[in-house]
Amino acid sequence: MGVQIDKVIEIYVPDETITRRMSGRRVCLDCGATYHTEFKPPRQEGVCDACGKELVIRKDDEPATVLGRLKTYHEQTEPLKDYYGKQGKLRTVEGQEKLEETTKLTLAALKA
Repeated sequence: MGVQIDKVIEIYVPDETITRRMSGRRVCLDCGATYHTEFKPPRQEGVCDACGKELVIRKDDEPATVLGRLKTYHEQTEPLKDYYGKQGKLRTVEGQEKLEETTKLTLAALKA
């Protein structure tokens, strides 16, 4: 495709943390408001603050689905780390709780 890859960024987050983060997400099917059981809980469990309707867990966020996606990642994508690591192109960033912190670390890794 004519694309030259000079750096590859891995944002590393342990599987347990990914599962906890994704499985805690909740969404209101009526107004689309989003919540998280740990990081942004609604005032009343299971009820949307914005419209009062029921909050649900999306199929993509169910623990079994998340674990299946992680299994696929480890089998099919993770081996690329060795490939790019041997070429000296892999940079690993520790994923942080706050997006802004991960972004800052990622930008620094791109400059390195």
